Amino acid sequence: MSSGLFEYLTDTESYIFSFVCYFACDKNKGSIFKRTTSSICKHLGYSNNTVRAAIDSLVKKDFLQRETPTKTTARKLKYNYIEEVSHHLKIGQHQYANKFAYWLSLMLDKLRDGTSKTYYKTHKTDISFYKVFVSALQKTNNQDKWKRNQSRHLHKAMALHGYLLNRIYWCEKNFETSFSRSISYLSAEFQWSPNTIRRVINTLKSLGLIKYKKYGQKLRFIKISMVEKIRQGYDKLSTKILTYANEVKEQCTNVQSTPVRPSKCASPAEHAKFLRAIKSLQAT
Repeated sequence: MSSGLFEYLTDTESYIFSFVCYFACDKNKGSIFKRTTSSICKHLGYSNNTVRAAIDSLVKKDFLQRETPTKTTARKLKYNYIEEVSHHLKIGQHQYANKFAYWLSLMLDKLRDGTSKTYYKTHKTDISFYKVFVSALQKTNNQDKWKRNQSRHLHKAMALHGYLLNRIYWCEKNFETSFSRSISYLSAEFQWSPNTIRRVINTLKSLGLIKYKKYGQKLRFIKISMVEKIRQGYDKLSTKILTYANEVKEQCTNVQSTPVRPSKCASPAEHAKFLRAIKSLQAT
């Protein structure tokens, strides 16, 4: 995926267009995407109606175009049912769609030739891609269903996770510096509200996928972990991000200190207070 998609498309449309474009920009496959609705749902974790509605919207926005299968192709097939119910799509005429497909096709060709490392050292790209681990969103069984808002939120979480994982990797490899971004920067990058960015970051942290510290207006991301399965989702949504100092302060206040034994010259009341403190500490 690319964060530039969110300037033109919704989250669901961005996911589906990226998936379709990965196959439709491949000349070896005839530059046409041929998959059923259920196949897209299986890979991206969406419902059937969501996929159909998103494809219709992408066609209206000219990001995708429908391609009618030729009769000669249908005659050669032994089983025509899958071919008839499958979507036949190719890249539309939208400027960003063609730009996205061009650079994605170029990247795939360089990876196959084994020349991607040398190519990108001397050539500057217009689009920066990052992997999104949508396999973590796939259902374990047919009864495993999400609510609409939960699905949207966790798809956002996976998109932001892939972006952060890619950026922290390149910063550590090429610049040997830590990766930091502000909430306002991420909000402008993904075209999401600042509160949405905070909720997604809090969800990623609660899932154990990211570690960060807050310095001023920026978040310094210390570690981004790989993701396997997140079907359990999140417990609650929070729009507040605590500073690292506040987190340490809360941890210190939760730890009960051992009471100091009074001196021999202390009053009986002070000795009694010390004994009560010891008993309460042992009870906890």
